[in-house]
Amino acid sequence: MLEAGRDAWFDNSKILESARFTSEELPKRLARRLLDLQLLPYIVVNNPHISRVYQSYRHAFDILRDYPPPQNLSENEKFSSLLRRLVDEHAPMLDALATGLREIKRKPLVGPHLQLDSFLEAMLSSRISRRVLAEHHINLNNSRPGYIGIISTDLSLADSIDFAAGRSKQVCMETYGAAPEILVSGDLHLKEPYIPAHLDYMLYELLKNASRAVVERCFQRKNNLRGNHGGNSSSTVGERGGLGGCRTNFSSFDHFSTSEIRFPPIHVRICGGTDDVTLRISDQGGGIPFHLIKKVWEFGWTDLDSVVEGEEDRHGGNGGGDEYRGNYRGDVSYTKDIDLDKEGLRREGLGLDSTPPPVAINFNSSPASSGRFRMAGLGFGLPLSRLYARYFGGDLRIISMPGYGVDAFLYLKGLGVGTEGKREWAEQGYGSTIGVSKSDGVSDAHVDDVLSGGGGGGGGGGSAAPRDEEGIGALGVSPSGVNIF
Repeated sequence: MLEAGRDAWFDNSKILESARFTSEELPKRLARRLLDLQLLPYIVVNNPHISRVYQSYRHAFDILRDYPPPQNLSENEKFSSLLRRLVDEHAPMLDALATGLREIKRKPLVGPHLQLDSFLEAMLSSRISRRVLAEHHINLNNSRPGYIGIISTDLSLADSIDFAAGRSKQVCMETYGAAPEILVSGDLHLKEPYIPAHLDYMLYELLKNASRAVVERCFQRKNNLRGNHGGNSSSTVGERGGLGGCRTNFSSFDHFSTSEIRFPPIHVRICGGTDDVTLRISDQGGGIPFHLIKKVWEFGWTDLDSVVEGEEDRHGGNGGGDEYRGNYRGDVSYTKDIDLDKEGLRREGLGLDSTPPPVAINFNSSPASSGRFRMAGLGFGLPLSRLYARYFGGDLRIISMPGYGVDAFLYLKGLGVGTEGKREWAEQGYGSTIGVSKSDGVSDAHVDDVLSGGGGGGGGGGSAAPRDEEGIGALGVSPSGVNIF
């Protein structure tokens, strides 16, 4: 991505090549997702949120399928405007997916037994690739110091951590009136080419979860010391609030001030290797019980299971982290500086989801919220963060010591020489060996069928459930909403 987009604003041929490729590739990727959606069970398809997502996919597909490849800069300008409009219009679709998934899992008998994680992982991975492709082309038209398209060529990891720490502290203060200190050590001057939005999102999710766990555990231990419920001063594995464990009853903590509590700091260490970068985030939040370790990677799972039904309809779901519903400008595509007062501008237009910055979501009533913001969401944050890490060859792993805390290891592959966007370029057809476009089990024949207006059917996504003949065929809708791009 770096080499293909370098100096594109001085070379019109590179911009037009990117435009032609983008206009040809996006309909194909949408077609594969439409086919996968058409194979899901009726109970999923019939959900209004999922149906809305499917219709959004179809709308974008119909527009892009017949759009002629740009042949000059004037046509490219119109095409880029179209991409921006589609990206912005469909930003809420990820929330719709999260809300629909939650509603489906609440269905009696059938809901709890639906296995959609593999399907969602494939859909969301493809979504990331489409949005990166669209956003990258849009931003190739702009000459921005330190950027090639959506990639920051010299991204400071320490600055990114500071940015995410400020956001997590904000939501923690809004929720609890207190927040632990976040200490950063290691290679503080390390810089890597990377997409800032992806890194900011992952760091925010990890720091927010760690902060929540530390604060809730300290509250619980202080409460036990005061003799509430006949407890004692020791921590139990169920006290972990940030990633798993038992929910905490905050109403019992109102009688003492947070100033009475000393929170153990969260430690973040930056370590640069020969081929990659590792970030370790360590907290003393009580750890995650062993039986819940696998649960934290499930889409839609959250230990905050008392979210009031209907709240999602008022605020939207939490599509991969809490979202800030304050002042948001969808037309801002980047920022040059780390400025915590300009909330989330680093994320806008940088290939994430074009959603408002993931600071928090307005929330009026929650057992984990006493202010305007919600600390815990609908269970997309960690699994989606892992997808972002894996997208460029990295990974996210969590090591828990129940009763003490968690170490989260974020492995990042830089986008420099030798590691340049392996998965992305595979999907884009630039010669890489790792591809997503055919890994979902959908054949080219089925894609061609959809591209030609045939509508597709019976193809078979590798992770999709068996087709419900009565359901999907009759409704013409389809499930599982992953946002359109």
